[in-house]
Amino acid sequence: MSIVAHRTLIAVLLAAPIHVAAQRIPSSDYVERRRALMERLPDGIALLHAEPRDKPETEPSFIQAASFLYFTGLSGVPNAILAIDAPRREARLFVPPKPRAFGFPVDSVVPEASSTATLGLTQIVSWDSLIPYVRRRIGDGVKKLYVEEARRPGSTGVPQGMRPVAGDPVLWAQSLAAAFPDAEIASAVATLRELRFVKSRAEVEVLRDNARSTAVAVRAAMRAVTPGVRQRQVEMRAAQACIDAGTVGPSFWPWTMSGPNAHIPMLVRSVYSYDQLDRTMKSGETVRIDLGCTNHGYGGDVGRTVPVSGKFTAGQREIWNLLIDAYRIGIRTMKPGVTIAQVMAASRSEIERQAASRRTPEGKEAARSLLAPDGMSGWSIHSVGVESGEAALPTLVEGAVIAFEPIFSVGADAYYLEDMIHITAVGAEILSAGLPYTAQEIEVAMRSR
Repeated sequence: MSIVAHRTLIAVLLAAPIHVAAQRIPSSDYVERRRALMERLPDGIALLHAEPRDKPETEPSFIQAASFLYFTGLSGVPNAILAIDAPRREARLFVPPKPRAFGFPVDSVVPEASSTATLGLTQIVSWDSLIPYVRRRIGDGVKKLYVEEARRPGSTGVPQGMRPVAGDPVLWAQSLAAAFPDAEIASAVATLRELRFVKSRAEVEVLRDNARSTAVAVRAAMRAVTPGVRQRQVEMRAAQACIDAGTVGPSFWPWTMSGPNAHIPMLVRSVYSYDQLDRTMKSGETVRIDLGCTNHGYGGDVGRTVPVSGKFTAGQREIWNLLIDAYRIGIRTMKPGVTIAQVMAASRSEIERQAASRRTPEGKEAARSLLAPDGMSGWSIHSVGVESGEAALPTLVEGAVIAFEPIFSVGADAYYLEDMIHITAVGAEILSAGLPYTAQEIEVAMRSR
């Protein structure tokens, strides 16, 4: 490359615009989200922190903090702080100096003040002005600073009685409490969950595309399952399929868990396993395939259980088809105003209806265990949005996009099923369309290699 061409390339790169991940979400949506938050938390300032660290070299991409992304659309900005000031009806973005990677400054990452109008913000300023700004607002009488909480309690990294060294939401809340002792640090988690649970039309379209891509990846993973193949090989095929489908890649690392690994007590150990509990799959076992593809800042979450041999045993077939029937009944009950408890009750009623007609020992055991008082404790419904797994509200509403996820074990086999579902005004729309359901359909899909 000539010196002139090299200089031209550098100039183009330096002038590149700030990357907004959710390009298919209009800027007006972000403005409306911030307005809605102000309406629900009118007495304080919500302080939402961007991802506070660089991308680890072991990770395939930079993942922005979910709520910061939800209210800004800025996927690649680390360390920034969004202040949504309800009493003043303003939203300010406090940005750090340009970051450095491998010792080199990274341009076109931190938004400039000139991007204020484009992003629909009141002001973009240096993060050095955050403390004076908050202190001034506290002096004006604003006493509440709202922060997010983690969806699930995480480890703080230290014994009780020591200051946390891990847990971004905990560390952020403690940092604010130390800097502003006169303010009340309040949780915004309930409001954030309510807002994120209902999707706009643009969000639904993004999630519909992600669900379709994820369905393609699930089919690819199913076809890769065969005796003698390692779980890791199937996971790599799933990740490749997400990219081949036109997405950025997996929204979480695919879970291909075979035999004993698919049982919950073992499954959760994979989070702490260097090799993801990798093992060679064996004929006669079932495999849990759980994956999602990510694009435009949004996730996916879909899955199936398949037989390693490509053919269910008689007992596995009877259990799986019972699960499918109960699952479909649950989906048919879904509409605005229906509670998650009612969906589960509808599925349970179908299991009760079919229990006496089970023929195999495995099928009879499945019906018995599922109808036990805690037999369906592993069945869940969660939301899908900027994160593949988000908290769901107890009652379904129009515009929600959920994942229906029954999980249970019978003997040596574990069973799991999941679709992405859009709640419409009249019922449920399965976004992850085109995937097989019945045992026969799965066997046919696995043969079409």
